[in-house]
Amino acid sequence: MPTAAETVLFLPGLGAGIDPWAAQLSALPSGFTGLALEIPGLDQAATPGAFTLAGAVEALRDQLDERGLDRVHVCGLSLGAMTATQFALAFPQRVASLVLSGSQVRPQPALMSVQRTIVGMLPESTAAGMAMTKAQWLGALRVVARTNFRGQLERIEAPTLVLCGSRDVANIPAAREIAAAVPNAELRIIPRAGHPWNQQFPELFSRTIGDFYTGLSTVR
Repeated sequence: MPTAAETVLFLPGLGAGIDPWAAQLSALPSGFTGLALEIPGLDQAATPGAFTLAGAVEALRDQLDERGLDRVHVCGLSLGAMTATQFALAFPQRVASLVLSGSQVRPQPALMSVQRTIVGMLPESTAAGMAMTKAQWLGALRVVARTNFRGQLERIEAPTLVLCGSRDVANIPAAREIAAAVPNAELRIIPRAGHPWNQQFPELFSRTIGDFYTGLSTVR
């Protein structure tokens, strides 16, 4: 009887939607299938200010339950990586592995304040183009600014691949900190890559995570 394919859950960056994962969804190695989901609480139908990482991961758990998925590999970029981290902390038994790209541990308050100021000056149409309202965008940035994973990363049990582009300089220190704190983590800094390098270098991103997943299967 054939073995059921293992599922990779892809989580996007803030306002990116699921489309940027198209290349990765179509290039997973044999034995794996992909599922890209929005981060709950950040669509235009959601109540502004209602988004929290805790609420998002509970909603993701419910969505996995609806699909009959007990355990998944989770791959996230930026806010999606932070959400993946929270998911692994809240529901460790549901996570087979983690890929965290361009993530954060405790975002710099000054940088987050600058980001909120810039977003506050943008027209509402900019947020609408990201399928959210400006209030939701600002609310999400406030949630990110308050996040602090320090002292918790050591509890992550899943094999973890930590990725960061060499040109994503704001997130390299966090990548190094995550890789040092998570017990079973590997760090890779990708030359010439920026923050959303799943779109910048889709084939390289797909190959990088594909090799990671194939390696996991080999170990098992």
